[in-house]
Amino acid sequence: MLTVNNLSVQFGKRILFDEVNTTFSDGNIYGVIGANGAGKSTFLKILAGDIDPTSGNVFLEPGKRMSVLNQNHNMFDDKTVLETVMMGNKVLFAIKKEMDELYLDYNDKNADRIGELQVRFEEMNGWNADSDAAAMLSNLGIGEEFHYALMGDLDGKLKVRVLLAQALFGNPDVLIMDEPTNDLDFETIAWLEDFLANYENTVIVV
Repeated sequence: MLTVNNLSVQFGKRILFDEVNTTFSDGNIYGVIGANGAGKSTFLKILAGDIDPTSGNVFLEPGKRMSVLNQNHNMFDDKTVLETVMMGNKVLFAIKKEMDELYLDYNDKNADRIGELQVRFEEMNGWNADSDAAAMLSNLGIGEEFHYALMGDLDGKLKVRVLLAQALFGNPDVLIMDEPTNDLDFETIAWLEDFLANYENTVIVV
């Protein structure tokens, strides 16, 4: 599924990781533990492809999708809450966006392209994307009155929940989360724990 090969990371003279080799298999939950400054978050960023290692590589099995809990709470301030969640599945969201744009200028020239997109959209269960995203938000305590609000109008705690829904949306094959319980209440933490305990794919969490 996800393999780390001879991974080394060095900042100046400080060696953070030295030839790390490990494999994250299907259906398992992995906890990354260590003292503050040990490199836990750096390791997750390397797995996600946000940081390049000094040497070595990370290999994700072809056809598998990775999702990462976003730590930038202001990145989607100009998007609605539902849009933000659905952007968790980048391919699905891109197909939906292109279809919407083509529908606005429907003609014989783009009819074939729309047909191709509709087939892919249906294969990805795209017609249920809105309701799936709404259900995920509701499970995280975000009522329907917020679903079409702009992210920029939400307070920090609600943004955290939306970004958590974004990471979970679309059943990713590999889910990476850095301290996902920050700013969550007890009820939401309990829901998340139950969700992850029954999650069939790979989870890597700090």
